[in-house]
Amino acid sequence: MKNDHSFKVVAAVILTGVFLALFTPARAADETTEPKTTTKTRSGTYQSSNGNSGTVNSTITRGAGTRTRLSTVTNQNGQTANQSATRTWNRAAGTGTVSSSTTGFNGKTSSRQGTLTKNADGSVSGQGTITGPSGKTSTYANNTVRTATGSSTTGTITGPNGQTVDKNVTNTFGPGGTDTRVTDITKPNGTTTSRTTTYVQTDVPSTTPKP
Repeated sequence: MKNDHSFKVVAAVILTGVFLALFTPARAADETTEPKTTTKTRSGTYQSSNGNSGTVNSTITRGAGTRTRLSTVTNQNGQTANQSATRTWNRAAGTGTVSSSTTGFNGKTSSRQGTLTKNADGSVSGQGTITGPSGKTSTYANNTVRTATGSSTTGTITGPNGQTVDKNVTNTFGPGGTDTRVTDITKPNGTTTSRTTTYVQTDVPSTTPKP
């Protein structure tokens, strides 16, 4: 198990950019053409069951069915990880796309490409590929449903050699733009790592009207 390169690739993809979501929240189902471009900032902290901790800062720009997020994570050692992610959503068709580029704490970069589909029951399914720093490709599939307090996403990432990592994310939305996210990652050997991230969202006045 320790020497399985497939698991190492999957683990690297998750752990180097672990706070920079691989899965899209249920709010994707509500994306539509905004009357103007809006920008919001989110800041927060995270704490993992393995003792890691740090801060998360994101800037989110949304308009005309496109959402772009620029995120920076700083860990307890002062190292940073960065991600640029773009999501498109066609509300009428109930479909969308996601793409991202993540540079981990080790300076290595991975990327993701995928699609989103709204299901008849209102959930949103995502699937696509993740390309690691060495060029090897993993696949992922997930499903997001709304809950009374936010959203819940369950998914699996399959490495180049077939090993899988399960990832479950629960978002609880609170007053004042707060968002508490609990992420559970289960490795092939059955062990689970948990992380709790709490965000606060701040609205920034829009300056770009829609043509």
